[in-house]
Amino acid sequence: MSQSFIIEWIGVTLVAAGISLGLNRLMISLGPRCGLLDHPGERRIHDTPVPRAGGLAIWATFLLVMAGGLASGLISEYGHLSWKWLTAFAAGSAVLVAAGILDDRNGLRPLVKLGAHVLAPTVFFLLHPVHIGLLPQDWPMIADFAIFVIWCVVLINAFNLIDGLDGLCGGLAMVAIIALAGLSVVNKRYDATLVLLVMAGAVAGFLRYNINPARIFLGDAGSMLIGFFLATAATDAVGRKALIGVLLLPIAVAGVPLLDVLLAIWRRSMRKALSHLKVDARKGGLFDADRDHLHHRLLASGMSQRRVALFLQALAIVLALVAFLPMFVGDRLIGLSLVGILIVGLMGLRYVARVEIEHTGSVVHMAIKLPQRRRWLAVGMFFYDLLALACAAAAAVILETNRLTRAFDPMDAARFLLIFTILGSVGLFTAKVHHRLWVRATIRDLISMQAWLVAAALAAFVIKSLANAEMEWSALRLSMFSLLLATGAITLPRVMLDLMRDAGMAARHGNPSKKSDGIGPVVIFGAGDLGTLFLEHLKSSGNHDYPGMKVLGFIDEQASLHGRRLRTFRVIGGLSKVPHLVASDGLRGIVLAIADPHPDVVAGLAAMASQYDLRIYRWHVGLQDFQPKATADEG
Repeated sequence: MSQSFIIEWIGVTLVAAGISLGLNRLMISLGPRCGLLDHPGERRIHDTPVPRAGGLAIWATFLLVMAGGLASGLISEYGHLSWKWLTAFAAGSAVLVAAGILDDRNGLRPLVKLGAHVLAPTVFFLLHPVHIGLLPQDWPMIADFAIFVIWCVVLINAFNLIDGLDGLCGGLAMVAIIALAGLSVVNKRYDATLVLLVMAGAVAGFLRYNINPARIFLGDAGSMLIGFFLATAATDAVGRKALIGVLLLPIAVAGVPLLDVLLAIWRRSMRKALSHLKVDARKGGLFDADRDHLHHRLLASGMSQRRVALFLQALAIVLALVAFLPMFVGDRLIGLSLVGILIVGLMGLRYVARVEIEHTGSVVHMAIKLPQRRRWLAVGMFFYDLLALACAAAAAVILETNRLTRAFDPMDAARFLLIFTILGSVGLFTAKVHHRLWVRATIRDLISMQAWLVAAALAAFVIKSLANAEMEWSALRLSMFSLLLATGAITLPRVMLDLMRDAGMAARHGNPSKKSDGIGPVVIFGAGDLGTLFLEHLKSSGNHDYPGMKVLGFIDEQASLHGRRLRTFRVIGGLSKVPHLVASDGLRGIVLAIADPHPDVVAGLAAMASQYDLRIYRWHVGLQDFQPKATADEG
């Protein structure tokens, strides 16, 4: 890398930042006159009208600097940095900017916006075809086109949805742009570096006026433009390390926005299912807006707008560093990157996916509770098992043949796949796994299912060995691989049904509020059998059975239980913790789950209830003698 490159990069970045500063300042005045004004509302966080024309300033800045530099010769034309690329980007982005302006002014129907999201990458691809590194060079161009369009649509929507807070979307875009610029330098894609730095300067000028309290917003035109730019520029930045890049690029470039969009799809799908089950009166759809995005939840936790933006941007930096690590250092660290991303993802879901988990738990509960839904669930599980068995056998063939590179007979592999799928289905049918209520499954049920899968694998091994005695070891490995993969795939959804209900209940009771209606926050007094039975009862009950109840955890006078967890709920302490719970969590009731409480305990509860205005509830399960009276025969 020569010194001239560095000088050129610094120059175009500063020029773009200066022009962007001026244009954004101009748009603060012109935006309202053009009808591009964001008024306060139910889903808005700001209290005063703010122009949403920052996207136009960024777009104009980028095109002016790129076109002016290429025309004057100040920007050297090399590699993918050409008039052809710029023309393709200008045409594709013009579609999004036009749609964004119309949406910002008058509002567009979701399907119309989606059409623009598809049209923009289509125009770009027609003018400047892109090869996706994940696919072989000899694959038809239509495959590259389909993947490219999907990739662009995902990123456009991800940045569009995350744009709801001062400095957030622009800050996340800067993180992604700088990370991609660093990667392009490592890969010696200096043409991509320059393009990225021009956009970095344009976004930096906008951020000067977008930091809280913001004087200008991106608008839909700007957020969609940023997503489209990152989608088109990222492919060039990855270079020859295409396979690793395609696998980790989405997380590195848009980890936080993609998490937000995935949660939105999950959440809205569950709400739609609940409305069909007539559990939730709200009729939601995938395109219906809500106030449950990541930034909304962090704001609700008490963080300021600036702190929320900084926190999410710091998370984006961590994800980018972890994801790009093998591309900077070498392929040997890809395992470490995947583990790091998995840990960050699991921690994120643990703390931010409470609403989605609660809705999912409710859907599972209602699907099992209603007999007609249970029948459909059984049918769905049957076809899922067929698919799981077939996929397990196919994956075993891929493993045995070293990803299909070792010589093998396709017809022989197909016969094994068919045999294992049929025998596995017969085994599962014999074990009656589709007639069981798996949320009540026992270890015996799981062992029975596993035994029949083992029998199916052994039978497949015997049949394949008899067909070709010289391939006994290969047949054994195929059968064992298929068995292991099928066991995991078939067992997981059965176990997940119960886990989802547990997680749904934990999520529903995980955020107590002092202002909650109905019963409100309560603790269970008694961390024994009755207490856990009460949790099981709650798990099988709908929200309407105990309206507004939020279980904070257990209290128990037995000190050895303090700090432990029962069904994900913690044993907080003894009765002495009640004053603290009243002050910190707004405790409003105590559920007594002790069969024969000591008189001193009852007296202590009465004193607590009187002092802190608490309600005491009694939970008891027992067998009672019942003598029905015979009715007189009127005949």
